[in-house]
Amino acid sequence: MIGYYHFINMEEKAENKKVGIKEIAKLANVSIATVDRVLNNRKDVSDKTRAKVQAIIKEHNYQPNLYARALSVKNNLSFAVLIPKTSSQTGYWDLCLKGIKQGIEEFSTFGISIDIFLYDQEDVRTFLKMSEDVLSRNFNAVVIAPIFITETTRFVEECKKRRIESIFVNSDIKGCSSLGYIGPDLYSTGRLAANLTSYLVPANSKVLILNIARGLQNYAYLNTKIEGYTDYLNKLDRSFEILNIDIPSNNYEEIAIDLLRHVNNIEPDLIFVTNSRVSVVGRFFDEYRNIKKPHIIGFDFLTENVDFLANGMVDFLICQRPDKQGYLALNYLYRHFLLKDVKENFKPMPIDILTVENYLFYEN
Repeated sequence: MIGYYHFINMEEKAENKKVGIKEIAKLANVSIATVDRVLNNRKDVSDKTRAKVQAIIKEHNYQPNLYARALSVKNNLSFAVLIPKTSSQTGYWDLCLKGIKQGIEEFSTFGISIDIFLYDQEDVRTFLKMSEDVLSRNFNAVVIAPIFITETTRFVEECKKRRIESIFVNSDIKGCSSLGYIGPDLYSTGRLAANLTSYLVPANSKVLILNIARGLQNYAYLNTKIEGYTDYLNKLDRSFEILNIDIPSNNYEEIAIDLLRHVNNIEPDLIFVTNSRVSVVGRFFDEYRNIKKPHIIGFDFLTENVDFLANGMVDFLICQRPDKQGYLALNYLYRHFLLKDVKENFKPMPIDILTVENYLFYEN
């Protein structure tokens, strides 16, 4: 039979015997309480003692009994998830929710309860209502997608007063959340889009940046992408003419009217769509075949976007793993509360490039 086999002799078996806190305390010649303080990164332990205990922990590959630790947490742990609901315009948040549900299934094993609160990203009143519902419950932490900047900031401040930890996904408000941010480096995604642009069009080309969504004032994070995009292109010194256009609508007929006007006036060589609405632009040029189609770059592995990538209307899709963001946010909280081993406060997502040649092999 083909395979890998490892036969353990008696000496190896003895070496691999699991040790607990009592054994670590005995080996380090310290109290169990001291080992507990080291494991939970608490104070009142000298640097020398801490280093000694940590060395023994590493040497014996000590792993905490997570089931016991979960049971020891008073009232158990409860997390809230506060993100937008899926809209008829984009299925982006369905992917994030998919990752969150994966996390719920995995971490409920450790006695963690997780509740999901969905708001309408076009209606701040729904965010206020859902955030009030979160505050009315006794959660240990909340995962937030911060669309409404002012309201999210106030909500997080209230969470801090109540000792509720917070972590952001998809976009960040610098220095706001207590535990940090898990999501794409938005400036880098903009630079990547610009890098792709530099391969698609020559010097002196007209580049149109398109921001398509109702309530664009709530999408401040798009500015970070645009900054990365324009910084990169300007440093190339290739005399690109860059225009930044807002189309504040989710209605295709309204968007098409604006697009027709801008495309006829500008005659762009390339269009960069800053969010997941690139399918709208693909549809427009699919319907208006008499208009010269520019190169098109957009975001996110959504069915409607992939359709226009497959038929050649869209050149590139940049993908940011929204499902992984949702899962990793819950994983971060699990590690923070149960493993006590979280150190980083920013977990950047991989930035993937999809083309007509490779999209069939891609999975979020």
